[in-house]
Amino acid sequence: MINYLEIGATIFGLIQGVLVMLNKRSNWIAYSIQMILMIIFSLTMHLYGDVVNSSIYLVLGIIGFIIWNRKDEKDIKKCSAKEKLFYISLIGFATMVGFLILNRTDDPLPLLDAFTTVSSFVATYYMMTKRIDTWFIWFINDIFYAIEYFILPEQALSLFILNVLWTVMAVFSYFTWRKIMKEGVSND
Repeated sequence: MINYLEIGATIFGLIQGVLVMLNKRSNWIAYSIQMILMIIFSLTMHLYGDVVNSSIYLVLGIIGFIIWNRKDEKDIKKCSAKEKLFYISLIGFATMVGFLILNRTDDPLPLLDAFTTVSSFVATYYMMTKRIDTWFIWFINDIFYAIEYFILPEQALSLFILNVLWTVMAVFSYFTWRKIMKEGVSND
């Protein structure tokens, strides 16, 4: 059963990755389906941070779908220097808190799980609000997610490959969004 969940999450993750790279609102539908599959998968692997992460993402996927329809969220923007300092500090602090919590469970990778959970929330927020900085955060996050899925006691190879692909897609997404941002054209 885990293989079907992993493969399904991978397929919907790839679909979502391509759609968000192209700045398409429909990415949030594939995103939400992927999160349902990830909740079930993470429960079976005892990755409790990822269960929380994916459960919140399911809600954020619905919110993202709604937000991307609003006129004031059609344009892609950059984060200010203060915002960058804030999100870097937030990721660092919340990762330590998450690690302290997850270290008391049977989570096999509490530090990686905490970091990927926290940085995913931050990246998703900036993706929902169409900040180009999301792609820097996703790039680093996807590298660490690939490591996490590769070194799990029961390797999740499809999710490892997905995160390797997402790492590459984060680079392409950055350049695609930068072009859209400069042109001032929405692809929704």
